[in-house]
Amino acid sequence: LASLRKVREKKSSYKLFLFLPFVGYLSIGISSIHRKNKYYLMRTIESVFSQSSPEELKEIVLVVYLANNDSTLNKQTAKEIRDGFSSHIDEGNLLVICSSLASYPSLQGLQRNFWDKDQSVQHRSKQNVDYAFLVNFCASFSHYYLMLEDDVVCANGFLSIIQQFIRERMEPWTTVAFSTLGYIGKLYHNEDLPKLARFLLLFYDVMPCDWLLELFHQSKAQKEIITFRPSLFQHIGRISSFHTMETIFKDPEFQEDFGDFGDFPAVSCYTDISVFDDYVPEEVCPPGKGVFWGRNVTSGSSFTIVFETPVILQKLQIYTGSAEYKRDILYSGYVELGTVKIKLNVSATCRIFRRVGDFRNGQFELDNFGQVMGEQIHCLRIQVTDTQKEWLLIRKINIWVKKG
Repeated sequence: LASLRKVREKKSSYKLFLFLPFVGYLSIGISSIHRKNKYYLMRTIESVFSQSSPEELKEIVLVVYLANNDSTLNKQTAKEIRDGFSSHIDEGNLLVICSSLASYPSLQGLQRNFWDKDQSVQHRSKQNVDYAFLVNFCASFSHYYLMLEDDVVCANGFLSIIQQFIRERMEPWTTVAFSTLGYIGKLYHNEDLPKLARFLLLFYDVMPCDWLLELFHQSKAQKEIITFRPSLFQHIGRISSFHTMETIFKDPEFQEDFGDFGDFPAVSCYTDISVFDDYVPEEVCPPGKGVFWGRNVTSGSSFTIVFETPVILQKLQIYTGSAEYKRDILYSGYVELGTVKIKLNVSATCRIFRRVGDFRNGQFELDNFGQVMGEQIHCLRIQVTDTQKEWLLIRKINIWVKKG
């Protein structure tokens, strides 16, 4: 805790390469270590800014903490950032900092709690301190704090989506995850950041950071992590900041462009396709907070949406596969609309169906339902017409209905 006390009492413990004061809605923190083989930081910074509108940028400050032990490398990286993003620095949207190694607690002779090698224990312990210094520094910059890694890309308009989630979330929370991977996309109240910094420093040599982050929200009476779906951030790194080997971790629920969600009629979703993990039909059912992912897709399989009350469709969009899983599309199938709803033992369906169009390249789009079928319907069904060896990922179902 002596290191944190030094940081809190003496702001000079941090070295500010590029600084403009800012108080806004969201501060975004990135701790970065230079990789010899592949460096992703510049692309990550570019994604944060390019995926934000001019209005959104007024509410964002991005803080990059250069955590390299080599001060020369930190200065070189800071210059690259300055050369590439000078306009954002001048606007007060970008801040680059580092801290002296003298501010760190001892990283030698640490206890090996999980049979890790000494080098691995040292790396993860320093990483905990890196994040502690970063979140403590950001405590007074904004109302909310978002944790990212230095090798991610962002969904378009991610800030507006986060703001909407916060407005609609009535229950108190400590941590919300906008990605399913590691430290990526963890959101905190800025008022909690000093507590989080102390927590990370208190246990810096005990366990990895992602474990500590989970224990932190549990210590504040949030038993389970709150996860927003689809994910707003995607991991792009192939070389970690510690290992030289290539590792690939992708978030299957990432969606870069959210577009227009359509309407949200009350529906239930059912399928006879074998579900993978917890990617159940309800995840993609409107309003669509996730994706459906199934395997053993055979001819005659189906995915059925049953409306609570009958609707008149105006427009429909169904998209399968994703940027990371391009092969997990529906290769052969069609959409049909149903009437005369009937209840089964554990599901529901319709007695009469009418085919309205086929999938092409894993997508179905139709916006002239008034010409195709202008009557009320109770069901919408995706019908598989050919067995495929690939899995099926349904990432989005947008439905527009006639009002009034």
